[in-house]
Amino acid sequence: MPGGVRMIYNIREYTRDDTAAMRSLWIDAFGDPAELIDRFFELLPSMGTGFVAELDGEIFGAAYVLDAFLHLPGGETKKLAYIYAVSVDESAQGRGIGAELTRACMRNAWEYSADICCTLPAKGSLYDWYESRCGLAAASYCSYESVSASSELDGIRRLSADEYGFLREDMLKGKAHVSFYYGYLCFQEEIFTSSVGGFFEYKGGVACGYVENGTLFVKEALGDAPEFIPALCTSLGAEKAVIRRASAHGERYIAAYQSKDFPPDTVWNLTLD
Repeated sequence: MPGGVRMIYNIREYTRDDTAAMRSLWIDAFGDPAELIDRFFELLPSMGTGFVAELDGEIFGAAYVLDAFLHLPGGETKKLAYIYAVSVDESAQGRGIGAELTRACMRNAWEYSADICCTLPAKGSLYDWYESRCGLAAASYCSYESVSASSELDGIRRLSADEYGFLREDMLKGKAHVSFYYGYLCFQEEIFTSSVGGFFEYKGGVACGYVENGTLFVKEALGDAPEFIPALCTSLGAEKAVIRRASAHGERYIAAYQSKDFPPDTVWNLTLD
């Protein structure tokens, strides 16, 4: 795709025949293990759908829109669309294709009665890009805290995806939070276990995350006793942990199209980052 040449391409919903090309694009863009990518495409029909950018039968861009739900404190539930893993082949970047793929996901979400479209920008510099190109503005925030590893504890229990999901919902009743289909939690579990991690429970509190370069990245900790995460570090071979928590103020987290309907302290945490 020579630079400066006008491209007339097509964006459409993916089919099973596209998955080999989409896998290759994913590996080039994100560098994830093949087993993790295979699991994503296995679960995708139960999570949502995807869109591809195509020219002369060649797929050079892809994006995915996954289903979730926003539960509000008053009992109202809104349908969410989570736009995920937008990628464009290096040879076609800088032409607005990523924005077009994102907008295709958004149109699909509206057609299927989504109330809010969301994404998690891959890095801080992309928040302005998503807002200017697609109208997705920072809507919720998070804070981070660090703890050091301590002695191991008896009683920390590994949970399955569905066990964690049920406990999580019980703990978050009455709070603004996002819930997911089972397939989404299964893929989250695959992310954790592929990097040494998982879903865990201790004394009624729960936490989940993965270890990378000696640090346990805790995506979510709810009702956690002070000794829980430090001991979990040791049991997973980590020297320290970085814990992400929902906050009404702090670092930008979720970007949303209908940001006014998304409480800034919404508990999401389980984004696929």
